[in-house]
Amino acid sequence: MRPATLRLLSVLPVLALVACKKPDPPAAELTLASAPAPIKVQVAPVEVQPMPEHLVLTGTLRASQESEVAADAAGKVTATFVERGQRVKQGDTLAILDARGASISASAANAQSQLAKAQLEQAQRECERVKALKDSGAISQAEYDRVTSQCQTTQWSAAAAQAQQQNAQKIVGDSVIRAPFPGVIGERYVNVGQYVQPSTRVVTLYMADPLRLELTVPEANVAGIKPDQPVVFTVSAFGDEKFAGTVKFISPNVRPTTRDLVIEAFCPNAELKLKPGMFAVARLETAEKPAPAVPSNALVKQPDATRVFAVVDKRVEERIVQTGAERDGKTVVLAGLKPGENVVVSPGSDVRDGAQVQ
Repeated sequence: MRPATLRLLSVLPVLALVACKKPDPPAAELTLASAPAPIKVQVAPVEVQPMPEHLVLTGTLRASQESEVAADAAGKVTATFVERGQRVKQGDTLAILDARGASISASAANAQSQLAKAQLEQAQRECERVKALKDSGAISQAEYDRVTSQCQTTQWSAAAAQAQQQNAQKIVGDSVIRAPFPGVIGERYVNVGQYVQPSTRVVTLYMADPLRLELTVPEANVAGIKPDQPVVFTVSAFGDEKFAGTVKFISPNVRPTTRDLVIEAFCPNAELKLKPGMFAVARLETAEKPAPAVPSNALVKQPDATRVFAVVDKRVEERIVQTGAERDGKTVVLAGLKPGENVVVSPGSDVRDGAQVQ
């Protein structure tokens, strides 16, 4: 076979394959076919409205009442009834001292008081008798003065005996050491068999509901502080969980060394989650000011930043924003958005940067 014929035969299969191959679709058609469908979202505008201004302050939680309960009596401890962390009511027994000696003294004082009372009654009858004799002229003025003076002395003796009796009874009562107010035991210092004096500490007692949040306000912000202002605060032990309080006490003076004002907020603590001594970061509302705000459920809070999804020309734009105060389901946006822009409310997993919306 000739060479020209061989070349022709080798080219024919290639031409056949080219003829059978379909042409590629235009690039525009490929883009439309692969593009995701537009998503449906609910949007809300960024609106300027009155929103609260707030101060960020740091402070310490303290018990509303705290006391190192003393024995107020001398004697040996015969029983204790509380441990650290135990809740007690006002009047609950904390410890008991040996009161046998005090009981004997109280019995003696009671007897002495009864004797003085009987002597006083007899002296009063004698005074009435000599008064009648004096009126009838049967006794002299000197005799009358002597008897009435004895009556007065007996009355004073009876009063002294009664006071001694009451003191002895108080000592007996002090042998039972009771809680002066409801609270939580912080520390118990005495044990059975220990001898205590009136000044000996028995327990530390904290009233932990409510707590006092002590805050310091810079002098420049003092004008915005008023009683009954709400306070919202967090503590590191409970992460982002928020606790509430109300300003109750405001110091009358600015401290000259630190140029700040001390205030105290009362904070309910019925579950005793908060502990005296905890460090708190608080937000204190001071005034209202117009500011751009969005629905709080439009914010996507993440550890590194807070994001929102704005809708611009039917396309989603992911924005990192700086937020401020919250109220009534609205949150102030300090940076990242402009008034009039629209944001996606409650964004789902399909909402992402660059997505098209209906």
